[in-house]
Amino acid sequence: MGHGLTTTDSMMSVRKMPWHGLGVVLDEPPRSIDEALEKAGLGWKVSSAEVLVERRPEWRDDFGVTHAAEVTPAVTPDGSRYCANVREDTGDLLGIVSEDYRVVDNREAFAFLDTLIGSELHFETAGSLHGGRRVWVLARLPEWVEVGGDETAMYVYVANSHDGTLAVTAAATSVRIVCANTLGWALRKSDHGEAAARTFRFRHTGDLQVKFDEARQVMGMTLNYARQFKALGDQLAREAITERRFERSVLSPLFAVEEGMGKVALANRERARGEVLDLFRGRGAAGDTSGNSPGTKWNAANAI
Repeated sequence: MGHGLTTTDSMMSVRKMPWHGLGVVLDEPPRSIDEALEKAGLGWKVSSAEVLVERRPEWRDDFGVTHAAEVTPAVTPDGSRYCANVREDTGDLLGIVSEDYRVVDNREAFAFLDTLIGSELHFETAGSLHGGRRVWVLARLPEWVEVGGDETAMYVYVANSHDGTLAVTAAATSVRIVCANTLGWALRKSDHGEAAARTFRFRHTGDLQVKFDEARQVMGMTLNYARQFKALGDQLAREAITERRFERSVLSPLFAVEEGMGKVALANRERARGEVLDLFRGRGAAGDTSGNSPGTKWNAANAI
């Protein structure tokens, strides 16, 4: 599915049902890491086992003696061994990694945010994607920031993979992560410009405790991102943009019609473009959500 949630995935969200309508919605934030893990369905663990290759199957010689199969470890081109990461509650294979790979448990990701923010922590969303291959936890900072006349929440998240495709990533963000799309958006934002300076990544190798300690120091110095975001948002809220310019300069390239595009893809793109325009006009399905800065670039950014 486009949002990355399969039948073996789960998630929790505080107060608001995600747009895809899945997951457990809580009235209040979880009061502890263990409660957050339970509500998000992330209490499971990941184990790592050596990958073995059967070079020769069990066989019987001419005298009727049965000989055991020849089994040897699977190795990488540089000679290191392969290991399989397995989700313990379902037994599903999550990924094949090298023997240097260190599993970062789901609880470690939650504990990182707990020690970073402390007693003021508000777990906001958390869940798994693609059968548990990727997981995330998002916490809301206790302060609300007024941007463009609208109250805006600021978040800190940790994203992790159990299949070797993503380094442990921690960053401050304005994106409320609820699916693969929003996680991808947050990760892409953290790759560019000043956002990269408030993002910490480390691979699943070496002494992970030392790396988590370093990440806490870096992230602790970047939680002033809310002030930076407010400055940018207020600037956008002061800059008007017409519907025509928004559609021509922003939406046309964003939802470009490509040559050879099928009817279904074309219809989906046109529908998405129309929905963004409706939000910008204050006529979205949820009513007028254009906020206190209608007709501005801040309104346009939120519509997208």
